[in-house]
Amino acid sequence: MASIQGDRALVISSGGKDSTLALHKAWALGLRIVGIVTMLPEDPYSMLYHTHNVKHVKKIAESIGIDWYGFEAKKEDEEGSLERALKKLKADLLISGGIASNYQKDRFDKIAESVNMRHLAPLWNMKPSDVLEEIISMGMDVMIVAVAAYGLNESWLGRHLTKQSVDELLRLSEKYHFNPTGEGGDYDSFVLDAPLYKKRLMPLKVIKRWEKDSGAIEIQELMMVDKG
Repeated sequence: MASIQGDRALVISSGGKDSTLALHKAWALGLRIVGIVTMLPEDPYSMLYHTHNVKHVKKIAESIGIDWYGFEAKKEDEEGSLERALKKLKADLLISGGIASNYQKDRFDKIAESVNMRHLAPLWNMKPSDVLEEIISMGMDVMIVAVAAYGLNESWLGRHLTKQSVDELLRLSEKYHFNPTGEGGDYDSFVLDAPLYKKRLMPLKVIKRWEKDSGAIEIQELMMVDKG
C-alpha cells in the first residue's frame, strides 16, 4: 500500500456508510482525496448507482472540505456516463465502497482502466459484521433512508445504526437471509456525521414513503451544524 501514498484519489459516493468508510480508509492510507464524485441516476431502479438522497452528498463534501462533482448517469449508458465524468477530472485512483458485489467491482475496474486510473475498494471482502462494527466504533452517525428487504419493516426507516440496532440487524439478516450491510439494495443509508466531517449534518425536513414491504425517506432540507 505504501506505493499509493500521495496518489490523487476520487471517491465515488452516494453518501452512504460504505462509501464514507471507504473514504476514511483511503484517507488513512495517505491518499490525496481530490474530490467526491456522485452519479445522479436517471433510472430510479439503477443497479449500478444508489438513488436515494444522492444530491445531498454535496453537503458531505462541503463538511469535509473537499470538492464535489455531480454527474447525470444516463439510463441507457450508466457506465459510459461515469467514464466521461472521470475523463474530465484528474486522478490516479477511483475509490469505491464495494464489499462483495462483483457486478459493481468489475464495472468500476473496467471504467477506471479505460481512463488510465486504478480502482481501489478498501472494504473488499470484509466480513459484513466487521464493516458494521468498524462504523460504530469510529462514531459514524448513519441513518437508514431506504428499506427493501423482507425482514426489515417500516420501523427501520429513519433509524440510526448503533451497537444495539446493528446486533438486531445481524440477527434479522441471519433469519431472513438479506445482506446485513445492505449491499445490493436491501437497505440504503446516509451518513450525517463521521470523523472527517468538520460539521455534522441535520435533516430539517423529510418525507417518509412506505408501500407494501418497502419504503424510503426523502431528505428535503439538510443543514450543517457545529459538533458537540
